[in-house]
Amino acid sequence: MKHIYILILLIFFSCTTIYKGGYAQPNFSLKQPNQLNETVENWEDACRTTGKNSEFEWWYFDTKLENGSLLVCYFYKVHFLQDKYFIGLNYTKSNGENIFKIKYFKKNRVSFSKNNCNVTMGNNFIRGNLNTYHIKLDPDDFDGFGINIKLNSSITPYRPQDGIIKAGKDYFAWIAAVPNGKTSGTLYINNTENYIKGDGYHDHNWGNLPLQKLFDGWVWFRGTAGDYTIIASQLNVSDERGGYDIPILFVANNKDVIINRFADNGVYMKKSNLIDGVYPIKNEPLFSSFKFFTENGEQIHIHGRDMVDNTDILKRMGMILPFRWAFNIANIDPYYTRFDSELVFIDSTNRKYFGSGFLEIMDLK
Repeated sequence: MKHIYILILLIFFSCTTIYKGGYAQPNFSLKQPNQLNETVENWEDACRTTGKNSEFEWWYFDTKLENGSLLVCYFYKVHFLQDKYFIGLNYTKSNGENIFKIKYFKKNRVSFSKNNCNVTMGNNFIRGNLNTYHIKLDPDDFDGFGINIKLNSSITPYRPQDGIIKAGKDYFAWIAAVPNGKTSGTLYINNTENYIKGDGYHDHNWGNLPLQKLFDGWVWFRGTAGDYTIIASQLNVSDERGGYDIPILFVANNKDVIINRFADNGVYMKKSNLIDGVYPIKNEPLFSSFKFFTENGEQIHIHGRDMVDNTDILKRMGMILPFRWAFNIANIDPYYTRFDSELVFIDSTNRKYFGSGFLEIMDLK
């Protein structure tokens, strides 16, 4: 699940022109920056923005625990109409019960390193060096809910080329600092300690303008099958930016990178299974099953099985009903949906590996 809370600040209280941008906008190119070598360095997971207007940045962490529960947290800095610093968390128990918390911090209570991942907000932090991370959320800040967790990476860090996807001077950037790892530590619920273990993930995103001015939405998946870690995504570029799709596919084990394909580099995606009876009738069609193919014959099959989150973004952000009506009349009804998903990886020799993961569908329109 990722990236829902940034939408709370990305969506402007205004008309379609302001929301999506009515000015001349440079198109994305399928030829994207590729200046860095394949080795991700510590500074790439450090603070990458300067605080200029329209910049944003977040550090994301999730873990699926051995008891089937899912924990997600985000550390954000955004610089739209004003500077905002906050942490969002979502804890979904195995029985479906959900806990959501968000906490804002003043500028004098936050700090960001330019050398490595070292983000501090009040008594909360995420710190690490691409191999080991320490994530702490203070229960005093989240109504008795908190964590003190270590994340140890088992897969080399990943980014598509340089990790920066550009349209002129506008860009969105992403690196998966820990595509897969092991988590252990303490979870606090109502200030009661619980020892936990599980599998974890950490990535880092940043950019220089609201995402709906770049994309109509995206599909994003991470999971495991056999010894393989899979990250698959497709960015749906807005019509104002060219109106095409940018696929991303990464497959690795703890020894080698098996697939690293991006944009027009021999990777393709097909969608199926229309999601019915969930969204408003005017919402554009969205799908819950996806297949990724490479020119070498490898395949990734992702099937969204159980819907674990479906959020009306405008409602979640607290927009009052008259404004939501105005947006809906303008056919703007952004939604975030997440599935617990089945996974099949078929390698180039046609051998099949079965597994599971989480599928995220972000609709920004």
